[in-house]
Amino acid sequence: MKNEKFKSFDGTMLQCYLWDDVRNPKGVVQIAHGMAEHARRYDDFANFLNKNGYIVFADDHRAHGLTSAKQSSKGVKGYHKGDIYNDTVRDEVAITAYLKEKYQLPVVYVGHSYGSMVGQRYIEKCADHKGAILCGSAMMKGALLNVGVFISGFQYKLFGGEKVGKSLDKLTFGGYNKPFKKEKIPFAWLSRDKEQVKKYCLDEQCGYVMSIAFFKYFLSGLKSSYKADNLAKIDVKKPIGIFSGDQDPVGGKGKLVKKLYDQYKKLGVEDVTIKLYEGGRHEILNETNREEVFNDFLARINEIVAK
Repeated sequence: MKNEKFKSFDGTMLQCYLWDDVRNPKGVVQIAHGMAEHARRYDDFANFLNKNGYIVFADDHRAHGLTSAKQSSKGVKGYHKGDIYNDTVRDEVAITAYLKEKYQLPVVYVGHSYGSMVGQRYIEKCADHKGAILCGSAMMKGALLNVGVFISGFQYKLFGGEKVGKSLDKLTFGGYNKPFKKEKIPFAWLSRDKEQVKKYCLDEQCGYVMSIAFFKYFLSGLKSSYKADNLAKIDVKKPIGIFSGDQDPVGGKGKLVKKLYDQYKKLGVEDVTIKLYEGGRHEILNETNREEVFNDFLARINEIVAK
């Protein structure tokens, strides 16, 4: 893994990582990590992809990881000035263009959780990607999203953006660990692998509560991605793969994942697939069956690149 810097469209410097120990690469995989974590957590998956012919590039998103340093005058984690969600979408689009030009190879986007929610807007805007994989994702359109948009907007006006969004975090994510409370482990909803959950809990750059600004722009931006005129911009010839655990609370134990799949089918996406892993929780790349997941992702990436 090599440390890289990427200067994005507005001059923001993103902390990035490159895995390029590959002979005769057949493509590039662009990884977009989840909320309140960072890209270095994907090192095992990236090394696996290297061994199977893919260069890997990932960034720490705005308000995350090493990119988040000095982004808040008050030292609040999870804050970045501006429209965090849409600016992150633009970051990912710019990174794809850069990777395609640099390597002259097909670029496949792999987004997990928040990275997949960014991905839902990204595939409406990006012309340069070969295809996309969305994991730990969901169709979030509905009443809860509308309530979140309203409350986050109200709190933003009342308290400003840099305040930690504790009540918003509780509203949107507070119930995720309830089905697993007997295990008495914070963030048990992430994985059945207790060692992986422990690593997450001990990582200072993971598990923190995001700012009010983050919630405001994330929720409103995600809502806009479901507008008919935005969905109509999706290139239906570009493949989409959807993967999730069937016990992932983000995906409503598969229900919201299937709704996302159905949305793309109705839009006429010619090659969209879905796989739900029995017993799997949110971080399927860190699950007890991750070897199976790695190989399934690789097979789907190979299919996308071969088109």
